[in-house]
Amino acid sequence: MILAVETSSAAASAAVVATDGAALGESRPSAEAQQARRLLECVHEALTMAGAALADIETVVCGLGPGTFTGLRIGIATARALAQGAGLPVAGVPSLEALACGLAAGEAAASATHVVPLIDGRRGEVFAAVYRRTARPAAAPGGPTAEPTPGTAASLAAAPTTRLASWPELELLVPLTVVSVDELSAFLSRFPGAVVGGDGALPHVDRLPPAVVLERAVAGPSALMVARTFLAGSPALTRGFADTLPIYGREPDAVPRKQALALPRAAGAAPRAAATPSSTDRGAPPPTKEPRR
Repeated sequence: MILAVETSSAAASAAVVATDGAALGESRPSAEAQQARRLLECVHEALTMAGAALADIETVVCGLGPGTFTGLRIGIATARALAQGAGLPVAGVPSLEALACGLAAGEAAASATHVVPLIDGRRGEVFAAVYRRTARPAAAPGGPTAEPTPGTAASLAAAPTTRLASWPELELLVPLTVVSVDELSAFLSRFPGAVVGGDGALPHVDRLPPAVVLERAVAGPSALMVARTFLAGSPALTRGFADTLPIYGREPDAVPRKQALALPRAAGAAPRAAATPSSTDRGAPPPTKEPRR
């Protein structure tokens, strides 16, 4: 079984998924406020629904983003802590790819060639990528091969290419891009017939060109999508504590002023206006007192 968590958007979730992709338990907080902070409750509920304990899990997988900075930090730190405490391997899947696979698995994408997942980036921006559906290669002829021992590194390495052949296989055409809402229509018009969706699309329906198809049923990436994308063999998945790190897509919203001015701007991000010094900034000289008369 796979335990997956996803916190890149406001709709945080946790899921327990069998190695054939079947959902055994999935939990999402009912209220949007501080969903990521209730992630451990979601994990407990998903395990309970699956009738499983953490000792029954083979791998802990998390969505890597991009998305909200606080949500990503909470989600990935939680996944790493659970895996480390239970002695389990940890892995990560880009949230945009998981969302793209979720969109491609829907009815709206049955005849579409391109899929464009959109995650709300706030600041009047969305995180976007463009994927193209590809056909899975046919199985190589020959007799049966020996199965790796379940739970070993060999089995986890082999699993994604064999366990979930029904999940859509996509080719990345345009990598992570930060798109201004004002430029969203022009960006999407380059891919007529594409299926778009996610929490970066639904609030901006009026900005979507008529040439694309909106998948309203997919509101954002979920833990179930993350788990199935991992099992299907995401080409961008990460393994191990050293490599399972958040994909922010741009610099954080709140950093010390001196650090913000020195930070290189993330690719595609809108320029950050330089802060105006004020007397309340750290290091500013204290106000002078007028002499008494």
